[in-house]
Formats: sequence, C-alpha cells, structure tokens
Amino acid sequence: MNFSKLLFVLKKFIFYILLGFVVIFFLFNQIIALWMAGVILLVYVGSFILTLSFKRRLLRRLQEYSTISDIEIADKLDYSIEYIRNMLSSLSRNQKRKKWLIVNLNRRYVFFNEHAVEIFKDLYRRGYNEKKILENMQLEMRIRSRAEVKAIEDTLANQNRLNS
Repeated sequence: MNFSKLLFVLKKFIFYILLGFVVIFFLFNQIIALWMAGVILLVYVGSFILTLSFKRRLLRRLQEYSTISDIEIADKLDYSIEYIRNMLSSLSRNQKRKKWLIVNLNRRYVFFNEHAVEIFKDLYRRGYNEKKILENMQLEMRIRSRAEVKAIEDTLANQNRLNS
C-alpha cells in the first residue's frame, strides 16, 4: 500500500473515531457534543481550503512552463510523486473549459500551458500529421514522443476542444 492510500485510510479512520466520540458525548452532554462537532467541521473545512489553495498555487506555478511532467513538478516543489499525481489527476478531471491541458500518458501526467495547447491546435488545423506536429513542437517545447502528441490529440478530442 502506498503512502497516499495509507493517508486516505488513516484520515477516514480518524473521522469515524471522532464521529463516534461525538455520538457518545451527545448521549451524556449535548453542548459538549455540539462544540466537538463544530470543531471537527472547522478542521474538515480548513483541510479542504488548504487543498484548494495548493491546487491554485500549483496551477500558477505550472503556467510558467510550456510543458512539464509530474516527476519534474515533484522535484521542483519537493513533494512526493504520489501527491503530485493525485493533484494532477484531480485537476485533469475538471479541465474541459480550461485553456491548459493535463494528459495522462503511461501512468504519468504531463502539463501543457495555454501557449502549447494553442500551438498544437494551430498545427492540427493546418492538417499536419503526428510526425509533423512533433517536429514543430519539439522546436519550441520539450515534447518527447509521438505518443505525447497522440495523447494531446485524444484528450482534446474527448473534451470537444479540438476543431476538426
């Protein structure tokens, strides 16, 4: 079991333990139970806000790069690769209306900023095939393979962001 799954299970376990304490205290003293429930709710909302804050900071930082992989992000930000992949996975689920793009390629994530996506769309509209797109994009950014080009094309097509 990896660290992120262990942390998720631990958070869930602690939540149920605290919920049990609130129920037990409610049987004996309702006021203390209400205060405990309020504190637990505040801690939960605080952790949620911290997660949202990290996602916004991460996106702001990623916009500086035309393309960057999850391993490079983890190295630059000094976070675990599992945590970064979870954040990128979460961000990639809600990217349909965003100008940037996150693609999942062979169990790794690659981020492309708005400029990179626009270059790809422009080359695609011109009718270039994967090889030509790869050659042109390699000149301006760090695209490594045709598989990345295909992943970008598939992701944009699935989100209806690619004009035929």
